[in-house]
Amino acid sequence: MQRIWQSLDVVISLLVSLTVGILGMLNLSNGSVLAGATLATLTVLAAGTLHSRFQMNGLLTLARRHFVEPPAADRLLRSSTSGSDAELTGATEIGIIGVTLNRTLRNHTAALAQCLRRGGTVRVAVIDPDGAVAGEAARRSTTPDAAEIFAHRVRPTLDLLAELAAIPAGRIEVRLLGFVPAFGLLTVDDSVHVDVYSHTFGGPDASMTLRADRDHAWYEHFRAEFEQIWASGTPSLCQKDRFSTLAG
Repeated sequence: MQRIWQSLDVVISLLVSLTVGILGMLNLSNGSVLAGATLATLTVLAAGTLHSRFQMNGLLTLARRHFVEPPAADRLLRSSTSGSDAELTGATEIGIIGVTLNRTLRNHTAALAQCLRRGGTVRVAVIDPDGAVAGEAARRSTTPDAAEIFAHRVRPTLDLLAELAAIPAGRIEVRLLGFVPAFGLLTVDDSVHVDVYSHTFGGPDASMTLRADRDHAWYEHFRAEFEQIWASGTPSLCQKDRFSTLAG
């Protein structure tokens, strides 16, 4: 019924044309009636053409909005959830880079353990709790004079990683950063989750997810960023009952 209503101009034109044709063949109408009916048919066709043109203009506007013009930021960015919405089920390679990663690791402890038990690889990089970088992290936060807070937050992260390292399977590597990364990264097989760190801002950070099949260029960009940051980190010292042997 909806398709018939949308094509009403064509239906009316066909009915009028058929009626005019039959009347003309049977000689049941004079020339003025036929001329009037013909004009009416042309009017219906013109109205249908005008309606179709409006529809086409609407489609072109929609296409420009979605495929030509840059998308609205709200379609790309969302409030950070510290990686809690990242899907790690079945992952075989997981990489995480951040400042302290306190909440992020807690959110994914079970998934990281499962990855290791499957024989997967987990790589984690955080700031060095014993270095001057804790002061830099504090200056970029809302507590500029509390470097010890950041050092305190990193140590439970390292303790948790030590527990994961005790799993007799897979491979876990930990590196310590001498600088504060500009963004947090969570790489999972063919996707990258990016948290854009704010400067002295108490609200939630902006976050986005990139996929290899959909966002190839930027996915590759942040994958390369991960490797660059990772390469600049210092392998965590091997300690008895703490971390498994880590390659430099």
